[in-house]
Amino acid sequence: MSKKTYATQLLQIVKGSKRAMSYEVAAKNLKKANPQLQDTSKNTMGIKNILDRFVEKGLVSKTKAGNYKS
Repeated sequence: MSKKTYATQLLQIVKGSKRAMSYEVAAKNLKKANPQLQDTSKNTMGIKNILDRFVEKGLVSKTKAGNYKS
């Protein structure tokens, strides 16, 4: 069984959400699922960058308000 990466978990969090979510909410959910992931602004911005790459690849979309949805 392969270990899920943070990016894979993050994609599942956004795709599993019924509503669009901000990167802060997505980061909070990812950190809740991974207690070893420290709650720092650097990690939060890294999560935002991952979400932006998902938008570039077409895996998720970004609303006008800046939230992410599948």
